[in-house]
Amino acid sequence: MDCLEDLGVCVNAAQAPLLARQVAIIGGGYAGIAAAVKLAELGVISTVFEAGKSLGGRARRIEYRGHNLDNGQHILSGAYSELLRMMALVKVPHNAYLRVPLTLMFGMPPEFLMRVANLPKPLHMAIALLTARGLNWREGFAAIRLMQALKACKFKLDTKLTVADLLKMHHQPPKLIRYLWQPLTISALNTPLETASAQVFANVLRDALDGSRAASDLILPKVDLSALFPEPAAVWLAAHGSQVRLGERVSGIEKNSAGFVLSYGQFQETFAQVIMAIAPHQLTALQSRDSGIQQLISASTGHFAYEPITTIYLAFPPSSRSLNAPMMGRIIGTVQWFFDRNALIDRPGLNFNLNPDMHSDLHPELHIYAGVVSASGPHEHWPLDELAAVALRELREWLPDLVEPLWHKVVHEKRATFACTPGLKRPSTQTAVPGLTLAGDYVACDYPATLEAAVRNGCRAAELTFKQL
Repeated sequence: MDCLEDLGVCVNAAQAPLLARQVAIIGGGYAGIAAAVKLAELGVISTVFEAGKSLGGRARRIEYRGHNLDNGQHILSGAYSELLRMMALVKVPHNAYLRVPLTLMFGMPPEFLMRVANLPKPLHMAIALLTARGLNWREGFAAIRLMQALKACKFKLDTKLTVADLLKMHHQPPKLIRYLWQPLTISALNTPLETASAQVFANVLRDALDGSRAASDLILPKVDLSALFPEPAAVWLAAHGSQVRLGERVSGIEKNSAGFVLSYGQFQETFAQVIMAIAPHQLTALQSRDSGIQQLISASTGHFAYEPITTIYLAFPPSSRSLNAPMMGRIIGTVQWFFDRNALIDRPGLNFNLNPDMHSDLHPELHIYAGVVSASGPHEHWPLDELAAVALRELREWLPDLVEPLWHKVVHEKRATFACTPGLKRPSTQTAVPGLTLAGDYVACDYPATLEAAVRNGCRAAELTFKQL
């Protein structure tokens, strides 16, 4: 028996309903949990196997010195329709996240500031671009012309194009690239614009910037990433008869006339169908004597390159000064974004505030900032203490009166996402092995490796599994 930490939900394999043995889901990240929720919506209960002690996969809670942090700082978009739908379904409260109009701020005081207006589409983006601080009207119009060109071709591009190619073709000014297109590419695709897929980037722009005004919103989690969706979903799943088993690493999978035999620890269990919702590099750890399953694993994992995300947490006394906004970007230096985590916690309705004297009293014990470095770069080879020192120095450019941090924590996810390059072949949900489907942010869909891609692919795997039951 194991329990979901702090949730009061326990699972016991011996008490599993017979129908729970119909579908097994390997992996308790956003994709696996979404698959389980979608199956439950379709009337099918399932069993989720999660090797770790917390849910969320590569978007999960980590604990350090008594504080709940994340293994990487993630933000959501208002265009994440399926994730937001599922969060509402499993009763994630609205105060678990902060929803604000898209605001991009670089510098303190800001050298660039763009805020989406509360106007109908397409005025919301046009006004934002034409009134952005740091751009002149010609640069704003250049961005509008690019969006119009993408709309004219229905956001369908040559799959060989990189984002850099796309921007060059449409004569985007250097300042516009520096302040808008490059940060958006890194944030959405976690891949440098010189090697990032223009088609996938266009998909993101289509849904987030050319969608409704609400689709362009920023959604900033005010709780850790395990608590944002996977843990409330696990409670909901338990109430609907499904199981989530923590600390159960599936090590082997075989196929026989009865279905799929999963090995975990010293136990084996047979299921009619299986959804494999783990990352490609984790699939290779699954042992199987079945040639079809072995070929599937090889075909699904062998050609991916990866990009890292590094998060640097810095903790200070509670009286430390706050940033001008919960999320602020940097153009020069190593850290690309700083998050003022105290500004995100238990502050419903908080909006971006340009008052440099704003202080936070949310954490009487500590004031925590998170610096984020996305994609590959020289920082990958630095000692962690040196990386923390660089982040502190760059943060002090904005907050020069910061004292020495009480502690720091650097989290380096080497395989945070796949490298989203042009023409990348991503495996489909359906496989050549009947009854075995794939889920995860790397599976083929319009989106790069995001939480929304994971959830959408989890739902697609569940729907396909349901049809085959």
